[in-house]
Amino acid sequence: MIVKNEERWLPDCLKSVQPIADEIVIADTGSTDRSKEIAREFGARVFDIPWHDDFAEARNRGMSFAESDWLLHLDADEVLDPSGRDLIRSLVDYDGAGADAIEVTLANYCNEIRSHRWVSVPPDDPMARGCAGYIGVQLVRLFRNHCGVEYREAVHENVGESLIERGLVVRREPIIIHHYGMAARPKGPGPKDYFYLRLNEKKVRQRPNDAKTWQDYGAQLIAVGELEAGEKACRRALELRPDFLDAAVSLCNVLLLRNAIEEARRVIMPFMSTAQPNPQLATALATIYLLRGAYGEAYELLRRVLNCSPDSVVVWLYLARVLDLLGQPEGARTALETACALAPALEETRNRLNALTQREEGRTRFSQGDMQGALEKFVRALTLDPEDPTVHNDIGVVLARMGFREKAMESFRRALQLAPVFHDAAQNLASLTTQESSS
Repeated sequence: MIVKNEERWLPDCLKSVQPIADEIVIADTGSTDRSKEIAREFGARVFDIPWHDDFAEARNRGMSFAESDWLLHLDADEVLDPSGRDLIRSLVDYDGAGADAIEVTLANYCNEIRSHRWVSVPPDDPMARGCAGYIGVQLVRLFRNHCGVEYREAVHENVGESLIERGLVVRREPIIIHHYGMAARPKGPGPKDYFYLRLNEKKVRQRPNDAKTWQDYGAQLIAVGELEAGEKACRRALELRPDFLDAAVSLCNVLLLRNAIEEARRVIMPFMSTAQPNPQLATALATIYLLRGAYGEAYELLRRVLNCSPDSVVVWLYLARVLDLLGQPEGARTALETACALAPALEETRNRLNALTQREEGRTRFSQGDMQGALEKFVRALTLDPEDPTVHNDIGVVLARMGFREKAMESFRRALQLAPVFHDAAQNLASLTTQESSS
């Protein structure tokens, strides 16, 4: 392990691996908290090493102190699954059972349901620690020592190239490493994001012809809000590797943010499988359909995805939006209730369902002539679900009835920004515009 100021995470991490580890080696890059003391309490050998803005270099320095025949790489905010722990010990005792390196699943817990690798977990899963799911990534984390394997790349460091060059045998095993650091990060870009951006810039200079390097750089640029530069980086990744799904998804998302709908569709379509559509890719395409007003096509696509992936939370959320725009609020409620049952820990699902209830109550107040009460309910709904075009339209209708014509027009325009072919909002805006011209 390489460690710096990880006293928050280190005890759980070391507790998870201590029963099977013949030795624990910690390369510390400058901790000022209790990290080194905690490591020694678990019997670790701790070495101070310099930090040169290069994770691969630090990993390799740490590996040089390890004496055992096999190495397991963990980060401090990770926990080895108990079942994986037993399997690792067995593999090492049998000297890899025919393999030189083992690929495992890193479960990055978060609620980023729109990531194309995100999977939900059972609501009562204790390893999820309150998260609704994780982004699964396959990585080599267990491999032979003393055979020339080394880490490369300053950030997102890995041993992949080294293993291939040495002709070593890699096998995947059902071992899970639980990673919790992603869920603990604050929303919005922070110091760590800019730190990783700097390392990615260094990596691009070192590996200018590597598609994954450009995609990592693009994703990091997008994370800090530099969308134009991020788009260029993703395009470069796709030039180098046209079948690179991650780059296509990142580029599609940026294009949708700047309303380049048709280009986004062209980027994503080559990756869509008609037999078994990827849920997250399907929601991107459904967004394109919604922006074009093709609600029926969006509905058919999402229903087809649910036939293959009935537990996809994000698809149920998108289906609810489509049903709303199709004028089927009860169907939307059923879809949202299903999403809540699948991922009760997910705040977005609860908020969307509560927003629908507030909206329905607002419409009841409106039908009773209680404009102020209706407005209050609609505003509460909007606070819970600010991307709901139907609520923006409802607010516009109430404001128009109350005589606030300009504010009503703003609400109708916002509804049309979210759903450009939303007939009710377009008709309401046109009616107010005509009245204004007449007066």
